[in-house]
Amino acid sequence: MILDSQNKHFKLAFDFVNDTQCPLYLTGKAGTGKTTFLKYVKQHCSKRMIVVAPTGVAAINAGGVTMHSFFQLPFGPYVPHIPKGFGMNDNVANRTTLLKNLRLTNIKRKIIEELELLIIDEVSMLRSDMLDAIDTILRSVRRNQKPFGGVQVLLIGDLYQLPPVVTHSEKELLDEHYKSPFFFHAKVLEETQPIFIELKKIYRQNEQSFIDLLNNLRNNNLTHDDYERLNERYQPNFYDNTNKYITLTSHNYKADTINKEELDKLKTPVHEFKGEIKNDFGDKQLPTDMTLQLKEGAQVMFIKNDSSIEKRYYNGKIVTIEKIQHGEITVKFPDTKETLQVERETWDNISYTISPETNEIEEKVLGQFIQIPLRLAWAITIHKSQGLTFEHAIIDAGQSFAAGQVYVALSRCTSLQGLVLHSQITPRSLHSDYRIYDFNMNEQSESTLERTLTEERYHYQTERLIHLFNWKKMLDAVYLFHQATLQCKSLPNADEANLFCKDLIEKTKSQKEVADKFLVQLQSLFNDLAFSQNSNALVQRTRKAIEFFTRSIHNDLILPFDAYITAIKGAKRIKKYTEELQQFESSLWGKIDELQKSTFDSTLLADGIQHYTKDAKPFPNLSVKKTKGDSAKETFAYFMAGKSITEIATKRNLALSTIEGHLAEFVKKGEIDIFQLLTLEQLELIHQTHIDTKPASTKELRESLNNQFSYAMISLALDYFAKETV
Repeated sequence: MILDSQNKHFKLAFDFVNDTQCPLYLTGKAGTGKTTFLKYVKQHCSKRMIVVAPTGVAAINAGGVTMHSFFQLPFGPYVPHIPKGFGMNDNVANRTTLLKNLRLTNIKRKIIEELELLIIDEVSMLRSDMLDAIDTILRSVRRNQKPFGGVQVLLIGDLYQLPPVVTHSEKELLDEHYKSPFFFHAKVLEETQPIFIELKKIYRQNEQSFIDLLNNLRNNNLTHDDYERLNERYQPNFYDNTNKYITLTSHNYKADTINKEELDKLKTPVHEFKGEIKNDFGDKQLPTDMTLQLKEGAQVMFIKNDSSIEKRYYNGKIVTIEKIQHGEITVKFPDTKETLQVERETWDNISYTISPETNEIEEKVLGQFIQIPLRLAWAITIHKSQGLTFEHAIIDAGQSFAAGQVYVALSRCTSLQGLVLHSQITPRSLHSDYRIYDFNMNEQSESTLERTLTEERYHYQTERLIHLFNWKKMLDAVYLFHQATLQCKSLPNADEANLFCKDLIEKTKSQKEVADKFLVQLQSLFNDLAFSQNSNALVQRTRKAIEFFTRSIHNDLILPFDAYITAIKGAKRIKKYTEELQQFESSLWGKIDELQKSTFDSTLLADGIQHYTKDAKPFPNLSVKKTKGDSAKETFAYFMAGKSITEIATKRNLALSTIEGHLAEFVKKGEIDIFQLLTLEQLELIHQTHIDTKPASTKELRESLNNQFSYAMISLALDYFAKETV
């Protein structure tokens, strides 16, 4: 997806998301590209993120999950303290019951702990108490009392469109605790004010007079002339015989009735197209009917954008079914008269998981819905039309029952000439809320936003560096690994495993001491940067720190850990422990990855230094018995981790000569330099003794050297000088 370089507010919004920690409310009139912005963030922002939405269909369209399913939100109201008169059976949750009923899996808890960016789409429908419930859960799980537990929140939507759903009984209760049901009156937003950015450039309409009329409608400023222009489109008896128009109505029963009546008028036979659900995909998430009943001549619309290069249709494009034959549907475009054979499409129901390899948040497909991407389109509810674009529409909003419905309906159209009114628009048809108007007055000027962005970008970059060298999570990970090791009763050589963990703890503590000292240096470097406005010194010093820590994690923690894994291979009844091992390994490689990807002022800090990468091979199956060569590899891992031959022999309970024999194999492979095992003087002593004594066997030569060298070392020395002679 390419960024529109002319859209300054789009770029400003993305920079706030990508380069700061600020909460952000992104709004914009209908057709200004809010959905496009969401997709752009998902593709181009490197932060660990999840996307949630208030409803199932909205979540599917946004490529996310419902906020109720992810956060296990209550279905009734949430108030910090249940007031007197409301019992536990009144379906009212407070902080205690909310957290008590939370049943998060380890993976879900890990996702929340690692989360950096929470995107909430269609935020106009988000109730204030539900945003507070999300805040409560994030603070609790992350053990962080900052707003949203320190997670950046991006709220996307248009408050002039569909509002939150509040029943009469819920309203009575919520009115006691909240100024309004709108998200902006959540208690958490009294602690942190979101940056307010409105997308200005309209992509849906090009007719300026219609754009102005919609703006006046949105802002509750319709003039007498506006009402007259709108009601010029009033044609109560208009009937579409061109198959171009779709009717937008305020109630489901009206849309269903129109679609059924029009379908029944067609004399062609009914064809059924059954959708397919794979695994988990709920009924409320279905973007179209599970069983589509279609006829030749039916007016339908696409409910998905064309994913091909041709881009021949979009979500909301009206077409006519030209032919149904052998289970295939051919549609005709009314404007160009071209035809297209429609292929089945797939919608994914996703969840989020943590990659054990990279420690990143990843999307996991729970289930899929496969169906023809069409639905009957003589009529649709205004609610379901949100986000769609129509060139021709009949608006029946006389019984509009929710704030913003008339605006949503009219703003679906690309031009005033393309719409017809079946009911007149009067002030009684419109609903507006002064509280929305007051909140929208918080919008900041472009210059103020740019100044704030500069300040917050610097603050975010410095905070990220401080977090990068905060070694508490590393130490916590080692302690958890040690605890898991102590609890595993099936481990062979449990005492040795305990000593190994203690050794890792000491090494990690040593790393933390260095990191703590570097954090003090960082503060000094930040001060210098603020004075000089030159980041070179900071970048160079941080690069050296990253080089030190990545090498230390790899050599002092990962290599010994790999050797430990090899040592316990073949052990029985350690399946749960294996999961702990995998999680610990993930935390080590995750920290290396975090260090190597870190940037400051658009500069890659690890540029030009050695990079470490984890093998692509999966985590080993520890229940499999050791194969030939594993013992030598274990010795090699210990050696590369800095252990001496004597230390390795002691730790592995093997003879020195065996350890030397293992290492000799890697000298021959070229993976160890011979001078790491023998000095030049020792090599020359072996060589000269061989020349002087002319022994009949290696045993004789070893005796001539007073048995101070193993057979493996003597063999290495002789091979070395043989190659030198050649």
